[in-house]
Amino acid sequence: MFAEIHKNREIELPFVLTTLGESVKQIPVHRPEGFNHHQFIWVKEGSGCFEIAGERFTLGVGEGVFMRANVPHSYEGKPFHTAWCTFTLSPKTLDYLGVGEYLRFTVPPYLDRETAHLMAHANGKSTLLSRSAAGYAYVTELFSTILSSADTLSTRVLQMLEQRYSEPLTLYDIADEFSVDRFTLCRTYKSERGVTVMDDLNRIRIAKAKRVLKYGTDPIEKVGRMCGFDSPSYFGKRFREAVGQTPAEYRKNAK
Repeated sequence: MFAEIHKNREIELPFVLTTLGESVKQIPVHRPEGFNHHQFIWVKEGSGCFEIAGERFTLGVGEGVFMRANVPHSYEGKPFHTAWCTFTLSPKTLDYLGVGEYLRFTVPPYLDRETAHLMAHANGKSTLLSRSAAGYAYVTELFSTILSSADTLSTRVLQMLEQRYSEPLTLYDIADEFSVDRFTLCRTYKSERGVTVMDDLNRIRIAKAKRVLKYGTDPIEKVGRMCGFDSPSYFGKRFREAVGQTPAEYRKNAK
């Protein structure tokens, strides 16, 4: 394993590779407030059950997920062998790439080889600057591969929902954005994702609202508007359906 986490000072570089390693016997991870660095994690043996930003799914051998810093997540599995890397990078760069809070991917054939090369470099006679440069090249190549191979309609729609959840989006708006009719949008998305477009949009909005309620002080009515709900009553109804508590109860219990 390699670690570049400095406890006593900030590292002021555009990119820093903070950890790189494997867990042959991955222990359960539960981070309700997320991790403070961005993370790639992928499965080498076995399978794991993941929950990220309110969505649950299973990853098997050859599958992985990217998570932004501070996105709530947990994962566990039996047996479960993972590899990972974590890093710092401006959120604006991820916004430019169109990457939301998390991104599932199929592991590229070269990833284990390039990870081993980066590990050897990081643990060898390298400097912070050279490790940052090598890590940046590694991460940007991985993003480029993932994004170029994940050009399905549902992936592009999901990225849009992650970026524009606060807007009053309708199925007609979304279909028009991707130059398809509403029937094709709904059928294709449900086939590829297993849930409807509006189910995913609601999940994203609720996940955002939970974070704002927990860490912010804005009035509940304003939180609902910020997260795309056009009326306080509708916000309260959907939040209670998803969370089992009213927004006010959730805020009180989360503090």
